[in-house]
Amino acid sequence: MIPVVLVLMGTGAAFATKANSNSAKALVNGYRIDIESGECFSTSQQCETVGTEPCQWIADPNVHLVERTSVNPTMCGNELFKAQ
Repeated sequence: MIPVVLVLMGTGAAFATKANSNSAKALVNGYRIDIESGECFSTSQQCETVGTEPCQWIADPNVHLVERTSVNPTMCGNELFKAQ
């Protein structure tokens, strides 16, 4: 009886952890940093806050998109990830 209870508890904990990690994802607008001015400009492209593959700007795949972190036009920098 005890091994069955332990297996069920382990399975429940695994599902709870998986559900929790998925809920941490959020879709946000991606911003690019202008090299000349240092300002953040909206790309009107959606990216996720959690992931493994960097979110790339459609107009220039060499540019990785970031999240705007402040109303200050030069305050952005949290890396964003490709929406799945």
